[in-house]
Order: sequence, then C-alpha cells, then structure tokens
Amino acid sequence: MTRVHGKLFSDGRDGLLVVKPSKPFFGVSRDERHFDIIDGSIDINLDPTPNGVHYLIGFKSKGDIRKTDFSLQWRVPDCDEYDVTARSNQRKTDSEKSTNASVYERVLLRRTASELSTALDEQSRLEASLLNAQARIVTLETQLRDYQAAAEEALLSRDRTIAQMAEQNTPEIQKIYIDRPVPPAPLKARIQRLEAENIRLTSLNAEYYKSVVKIHQLQLDKARNTPPSVTVEQGNSPHQRLRRKLLGN
Repeated sequence: MTRVHGKLFSDGRDGLLVVKPSKPFFGVSRDERHFDIIDGSIDINLDPTPNGVHYLIGFKSKGDIRKTDFSLQWRVPDCDEYDVTARSNQRKTDSEKSTNASVYERVLLRRTASELSTALDEQSRLEASLLNAQARIVTLETQLRDYQAAAEEALLSRDRTIAQMAEQNTPEIQKIYIDRPVPPAPLKARIQRLEAENIRLTSLNAEYYKSVVKIHQLQLDKARNTPPSVTVEQGNSPHQRLRRKLLGN
C-alpha cells in the first residue's frame, strides 16, 4: 500500500475524494471508494497501479448522491509515500516553464477553466435549489398532515350532527288502550234471538197492514159494484161508521 497525502485545494474546502480504478486489478475491485477531504488535504492509502491502469479521481460535496464526474487521472507508484502537494506544485512549475506553448493550447486552457468555473457555479446553484426543494417538501408534508387532520375532524363533526338530527326527527309513538267489554256468550245469544224476533215481528206487521189495505180495497170495489139500498135507519156502531166512510156517505 502507498500512503497518498498532501493538499489538494488551497481554499481549504471539505468534501469527498472519489477514487475508482480505470479497470479492476489484483486486490482492487472496480467499485468507487470515498475518502474524506479535510481542510483541502487528504491522507489515504491506495494500492500501487500496475502498467496500463490508473485511478479516476473526482470530487463531491458531502451528501451529494449524484453520479460522479471524474476530472483527474492518477498513477500511484509502488513506494511508501506519495505527496500530491509536491506533484501539484510540480505541475505548476512545468506550466510556468513551458513558455513555448501554442496560442491554441492557451485559448483551450482558458476555455476549459471557464467551463469548469461555470460548471462549479451551476453545481452550487443546483445544490441550493435542491436544498430549497427539500425544505419545500417538508413544508408541504406538514401542511398535508394538517389538512388530513382537519378533514378527519370535519367528517367526525358531520357524523355527530347527522346522528343528533336523526335522534331529533324520530317520531314519537303514542299507544292508546280502549277497554271494550265483551258480553258473555249466553247474553250475546239472547241478544241475537231478540234481534231476529224483532225482524220477524216487523215483517208480520208489514204483512198485516198490507192485508188490511187489501180488505179495504176489496170492500170499496164491492161497494161500487153493488146498487145502493134504502135503509130504514142507520146505526152508529163503529162498523157502520167505517162502512159509511168507505161508501162516501
């Protein structure tokens, strides 16, 4: 193992150093490994890279779960220690000494630096937007819970009101008991016999009056058909008076 240490960022930022081999080799898998960056410095242990293999290096802020953008390539020698600070300074010295760089390379370098700065600014803006969105989500979840509690309380109040109205509108049922005495069976039979006898007598009375009227009619017919006779005297008995009345005398 090689101890890799030194200062990566002069601004002293904190974050995560993401290390991934370009391809797996003996003892090292293809998975990413994360190491803490404290005050812009690192102190980690890495396996030396064999020929044709290098480490892909990226930087992330803590809590960033997006896909890693790898911006550096490291080859770790097989030694006890490897100072990345000296390597960074050496890159700066080589850059200063390379005065014969072409104009195209300098323009390309400036363009890359500008794009990197824009990307960092966009990353900062997206991180701020993400924090705002998370805070908004928390607020909306709280409001949703409040709305749910209010809706449940309104439903309970509605059910109580409906139950009270149902109790108030229930009609009152009044029971009236009427005492009607029932006559005993012999008395009832006697009443029925008397009623039947009354009907029979009423019918006989009607027949009697019909007979009387018929007799009177026959007497009138006979009197009209019989020539008048001279009577010496007229009696004053009820029968004679009725006869005279029927004959019109």
